[in-house]
Amino acid sequence: MGRSKVLRAIVALDSLLMAYGHVNLIRAIYFSLPIGGYFLVSTVIFVLGAVFVASGKLFKLANIGLIALAIIDEILLVYTRTMSNIFFQRTIHWSWGWQPLGTVQILVGQAVLIVLCAMLYKSK
Repeated sequence: MGRSKVLRAIVALDSLLMAYGHVNLIRAIYFSLPIGGYFLVSTVIFVLGAVFVASGKLFKLANIGLIALAIIDEILLVYTRTMSNIFFQRTIHWSWGWQPLGTVQILVGQAVLIVLCAMLYKSK
């Protein structure tokens, strides 16, 4: 198996892990439509991005979409965890865990996703 195929498989797995991390947050739609809607849309984009990157279809679009979404998620994650913000009335604490996926794991996973997608995009 070539390096590109292995990298595509790792990107797909990381993207699916990020989608899994967002699934529990879709419940926010009950108290805030914009927040829950964002998590719903981002979950769908992570899943579709994983499928398209792994299959090689719409490769550039999927790769750039995953990079953009991961950057937006990183900014929102740090913003909502470090200061009072427009989304929540209080600062939310960082969490650590695998069930549900903690914010630290999501932060690291998205940073890895950005780097891997950039490497994959450059190699194509």
